[in-house]
Amino acid sequence: MPASYSLAPRIEGEVAACSGAFGCLEALAGSLVGLVLWAGLATGLLFAPRANVRAALEALRVEYEAITAEQDALEAFVSRIEGLSPSGPKSTVDAGGVGVVGATTSAGGMEQLRTAYRETVMDVPHYERDYGESFPVNIANEFGDGVAGAVLANDALSPQVKRAVLASAEEGVTSRERYLDTLDRERERLERAGAALEAAAASCEAVDGQRLRRRSFDDLQERYDRLDDARDSLSSTLERRQEQVQDGVAFGWQRRDSESVYRYLYQDIDATYPVLADGTRVLERMDAVERRITTALTAQV
Repeated sequence: MPASYSLAPRIEGEVAACSGAFGCLEALAGSLVGLVLWAGLATGLLFAPRANVRAALEALRVEYEAITAEQDALEAFVSRIEGLSPSGPKSTVDAGGVGVVGATTSAGGMEQLRTAYRETVMDVPHYERDYGESFPVNIANEFGDGVAGAVLANDALSPQVKRAVLASAEEGVTSRERYLDTLDRERERLERAGAALEAAAASCEAVDGQRLRRRSFDDLQERYDRLDDARDSLSSTLERRQEQVQDGVAFGWQRRDSESVYRYLYQDIDATYPVLADGTRVLERMDAVERRITTALTAQV
């Protein structure tokens, strides 16, 4: 059933059922909203050529903020640990594979380190949402089993453990910097692709229209050519994005599998590959407009 027919009974029912001035106004407002929504869908005004790309950009923004917060937390942790005075050395202590030296006194330096870790690294706003780990699990995931073992096994902070902890924390800062660079590159690519999608959709809408059969042959031919050019431009954008996907995602000097990275980044949106998903929708719309123009052209032959 055409959408235009399905709205009429609902509008009549709402108007007939209203009682009093406010009831009628409410029913009429609901009916007008329905008509506007239907008109938008029918004419393509509500078509969002880069809905998935917009959602992906928002996902990147949230991830960027989270990683920046983690980086700031690690830097704050480093600053606090640098201010701790390590205890004097004594016999070597085995701590999960890291060669560390114990201390002659239990000055509480290690407890201060643990407290600093909890109050910085484990205190980012998204910690429970994204990690939700206990202190031993998180510090092992962040610094490795060896350094974590040293932190957990000793009551006093030796110079060796302090150096190992600082080195691990600084590596965490550096690795997040590389990740932020990756997110920046992905954001720039999404923005360029989104602009291309908008341009293609705008060209598509510009050549479409009501009563195409009343247009002259030359006008229809010009519309067809403009649509063809817009399709070629969009296809180039999608091919370039496909090549980027196949090349993998760069993290510093390393490359990761695109699918695993995008599945993580875009886990809360409808498309693992947002540019390709939106591009497919725009191409489908172009096909529909092309069919209408072709039909109008052939009717004049």
